[in-house]
Amino acid sequence: MMIISQHREQLGSVIEIKLPEEHKSLFEECFAEIHRIEEAYSRFLDTSELSRVNRNLGQWQAVSEEFLHLVLRGLEFHEKTEGSFDITLKADLDRLGYDKEYSFTPRKHKVSLKQRLFSFLAPICIDKGRILLRREIEFGGLGKGYALDRVAALLDKANVQKYYVNAGGDIIVRGSWEVLLEHPDDTERVIGKIMLKDRAIAGSAPNRRKWRGHHHLLNARTRLPEHSTLCVFVIAKTGIEADAYATSIFAAGFEKGMKLTAKLPVDALIVSADRKMFLSDGFTAELYR
Repeated sequence: MMIISQHREQLGSVIEIKLPEEHKSLFEECFAEIHRIEEAYSRFLDTSELSRVNRNLGQWQAVSEEFLHLVLRGLEFHEKTEGSFDITLKADLDRLGYDKEYSFTPRKHKVSLKQRLFSFLAPICIDKGRILLRREIEFGGLGKGYALDRVAALLDKANVQKYYVNAGGDIIVRGSWEVLLEHPDDTERVIGKIMLKDRAIAGSAPNRRKWRGHHHLLNARTRLPEHSTLCVFVIAKTGIEADAYATSIFAAGFEKGMKLTAKLPVDALIVSADRKMFLSDGFTAELYR
């Protein structure tokens, strides 16, 4: 079977798709679906549905069925991870400088009277296909995983028996593929490899988005970057689960992340800031120590 590859810059990353040559006509459809998702749900685009909803805090708004689905999955992951996954951290990311201008300049956050009043109320309310937000939300912790699942569904429907989709290190495959585990300090090196079959894997590490002592992986309790973990790799059945649980385990911190892994339907490798390693029983990687 001849495998061919194409890649494009989307979702703030390089997206690589590998398909059997006989299915090369599907490349355009796959990249178009990823583009659609980015256009609809990126917090960096003023024209996205997400940005429109975030501009109207405190108001009931009609949203698409897909938008509502993503919010509900975010709330589900919040519950399953004991609060470690949180889609309401957008204002905190903006405050630290990870904003739509990519300023990477932390700034003081002034809390308005309206925000103080909102802090005593539920941040997200849903009723009959409508949503009311009292905090801005973002889908950074699950968006790439969701895009992987959408592309996988497209390829499964076309009866593609072997494929590989990589969204900046979040990967979903059909068939067996060797996956390299990126080194958390050097993107040109790896710390190991693993055989992945009909599963998804996601990594969380701050090395690609670090600035002025900050990074984008926030502890939901402190609403600040988590520094006790160096990197996390998670294997799950779906891309959205791998993405969300990798984010959650990293953000929980090394010690809590180990305990959280045991409660989730995943296998994981966690590396602490002082280079301690934790592997769940099913994470059968070959590691280079």
